[in-house]
Amino acid sequence: MRALGERFGIDSRSATICGSVALIFIVHAVYLACVTEDAYITFRFAKNLVADHGLVWNTGEAPVEGYTNFLWLLISAGILGLGLDLPLTAQWIGAAASLATLLLVYRSAKLLGWTSRFAALPCLALACSGPFATWATSGMETNVFCLWITAAVYLHARFLNTGHTSDAWLAYGSLFLATLTRPEGLLIAMLMATASGWSVYRADERKRASMLTLLLALVGYGVLAGLYWLWRWNYFGDFLPNTFYAKTGGGAAQALRGAHYTALFALHFVLPWIAVLGLATFARKRTTPDATPAGDGDRGLLPLCAAIVSFYSVYVTWVGGDYMAMYRFYVPILPFLYLLISAALHRAISGIGSNQGLAQGIKAATLLGLAGSLFHSTPLESNWVKKPELMHGNYRGVLTERWYVARHQLIGEFFAHYGRPGESLATGAIGAVAYFSGLAVYDVHGITDRHIAHRSHGRAELGSGLPGHEKTDYPYIFAKQPTFYMFSRRLRKEPLAGIPLLVDEVDELVAREYRVGSVFLTDAINGQSGYFSFLERRDRNAATPTRAAAGKGAP
Repeated sequence: MRALGERFGIDSRSATICGSVALIFIVHAVYLACVTEDAYITFRFAKNLVADHGLVWNTGEAPVEGYTNFLWLLISAGILGLGLDLPLTAQWIGAAASLATLLLVYRSAKLLGWTSRFAALPCLALACSGPFATWATSGMETNVFCLWITAAVYLHARFLNTGHTSDAWLAYGSLFLATLTRPEGLLIAMLMATASGWSVYRADERKRASMLTLLLALVGYGVLAGLYWLWRWNYFGDFLPNTFYAKTGGGAAQALRGAHYTALFALHFVLPWIAVLGLATFARKRTTPDATPAGDGDRGLLPLCAAIVSFYSVYVTWVGGDYMAMYRFYVPILPFLYLLISAALHRAISGIGSNQGLAQGIKAATLLGLAGSLFHSTPLESNWVKKPELMHGNYRGVLTERWYVARHQLIGEFFAHYGRPGESLATGAIGAVAYFSGLAVYDVHGITDRHIAHRSHGRAELGSGLPGHEKTDYPYIFAKQPTFYMFSRRLRKEPLAGIPLLVDEVDELVAREYRVGSVFLTDAINGQSGYFSFLERRDRNAATPTRAAAGKGAP
């Protein structure tokens, strides 16, 4: 541990503390490990890219930006090109990025002048956070994006402290990687650019020349980001990713759903820290100005953290939130949120002097905050927390995601054997089913379809349903004459007897051109078995589906 500490420029005690926090995170992440359904959407794009088909969803179709993680897609393609297991390797990379984020949070805290012991607090809070642990092994880009923006903010603050030119370029280089990873990198760029401009404006004449490096790095970022955006526009024909058009456009109803999502996040992962914040406020009132550490909030790090938390929360609310487990959309701002909470606590305890009662109260409140966050990663949460509507939830959400991925992989593997080259499948579950089936897949909700994504509405008002699952156009989908239509993932005791009703516009066509197919499947992962029923075209010359063996299960 000492050698590791020396390698990263920290003493042995600090290395021991960091190692302990890292171990807590690793155990937490392994406990909640789950490759998510949406990860397989990116994996399918990566598979097509490696096969020289381009950035397409279905071979032979026009390119569509049915993803929001270009750099992660390239990394996934690289993994496939090396012949590695893509889901498993993606999990390892996500976990490694998370550990690097923990280290950067620690270094940020040290930059504020905190002791090694106290600097571990925001890292420990992050390690105990269910959202951070869950999305570390999701197979998605979430925690990698979190790493890039944390690195950008830390390097920006370090440049303001040291004046090292390399830090300025590295800060905006990290921000460019963040922008390639998620479009929200542009929001962080605007906030950091504002902080850079303010720092240059406030610098005295002696330092202003060196501070101008920040502006040069910002210009470099702007040029690269602009070139990337122009390439996207030229390649796909849209200014924003297709997923943005598919998921947004609901106005007030969408914002209200996002406000509900934000309120639930605050209830589950900010409220446990309310006692800390309350005691910190009380203790700070008793603190004299001279008692506040000079290093606290050094060089604008904390104001930038506050800006990111505030503006990002407004953005998440505006786009309507998310439905997936453990508040995926809020993961990127967790490092900054915990740095702010820790800073409030640090300011408080620095001025309480010999008041042991208050000191013990703050310690107890801190343990309550950590335990309250970790609580949502346990089965106990189901006894105390009502599962949110239109959202998978916390620990139960992880179980739900595991269930869906295992079931969809099983169904995808069935279609891989039952389907034939050139055949197609229409479904609203396009992740694992599409990845494992290998068929052409038509997305009912438009995540990978420009026509549906650009529709103004679906069957219900945008903002009233499941995020990303509200826009549809069934006449358009069935005009493509898909070979199969997956209308359910249930395993029934008996094969479905008749054709189910879908929507009025296509029910007559479906009854005329499709028949019900059923196959007995054994879902060994979920411990269920029964008949999986689907629609297939009547003009398809096919034998009756045979009894299927158990699938390999979710990775």
